[in-house]
Amino acid sequence: MTDITSLTVTATAETAIKKLKKAEISVFNCFKSGTEFTFSVKDKHLKKVFAIFSKPCYNIRVVGESRRTHFIKRIITRAGLAVGAFVFVVAAAVSNAFVFKISVSGSGAYLASEVKRIIYESGGKEFTLLTHFDAPAATGKILALPQVTFCNIEKKGSILKVDVQVDEELGEKASLSSLVADKSGTVKNIVAICGTPNFSVGDKVQKGDILISNYSVIGEEGEEKAECLAVGYAELECSGRCEYFAEADTEENLKAAYSSALLYSDEILTRSHTVKQTDGGVIFVIDFTYLHKLSINLK
Repeated sequence: MTDITSLTVTATAETAIKKLKKAEISVFNCFKSGTEFTFSVKDKHLKKVFAIFSKPCYNIRVVGESRRTHFIKRIITRAGLAVGAFVFVVAAAVSNAFVFKISVSGSGAYLASEVKRIIYESGGKEFTLLTHFDAPAATGKILALPQVTFCNIEKKGSILKVDVQVDEELGEKASLSSLVADKSGTVKNIVAICGTPNFSVGDKVQKGDILISNYSVIGEEGEEKAECLAVGYAELECSGRCEYFAEADTEENLKAAYSSALLYSDEILTRSHTVKQTDGGVIFVIDFTYLHKLSINLK
């Protein structure tokens, strides 16, 4: 594209993309670096973009002028060349209107199945026009994937190219397995950023059950499975029991007995007790439920 200008704004990628999407402004060449988010927009949207980020806290600036500016200067004196170029661009656009392939490249190519799923959800498919494809939304979702630091979606000819870069140092530590329950309990919450969740809130699970599988379901009817990185977390409500010996059945000793349950979890949900007599004192039997959290490929 020759009619796009690159800008940098001090904001998170998610915040910036949400604002631009709300204003129906398409963005290209997106990447984040520290507190800054760099992106490109068509020249016709520049005034609107600066209005969106007019507050001083955003600190928006132009970092790359579009080639279209130079092109316009040339067509003023070369009207014939401009007309020819316009005809060429229109002809090329018509001939390459369809997308026949979606290509995922870069250090994040291992996320290809998840990236394609996002592209499909955003309206982009092979052997179709990109009339309903929401590129900004797709870019934001891809940038939200773990370890992803750069994403650029660009149509070249009949190929939709998606360049995905990840923090390779973090990527090397990623687990290729599924998220497996290490305790039995009841699912209180389950979130799969990548991969497929196998249980819902309220389901009972046993130790060893696969909570989030390392594959994605693709296709309009979900008939195809594609291997991917499992990313997400789950929260289980588990049951536990502990015993606490004390010299006497007192309120103070009961509080100490209840506190012993914190050795199992910092988030105790319910507690009850019974008291057993024993030589030299009593034993408090504490039955409790607690929240157990587990995750995969999250910082």
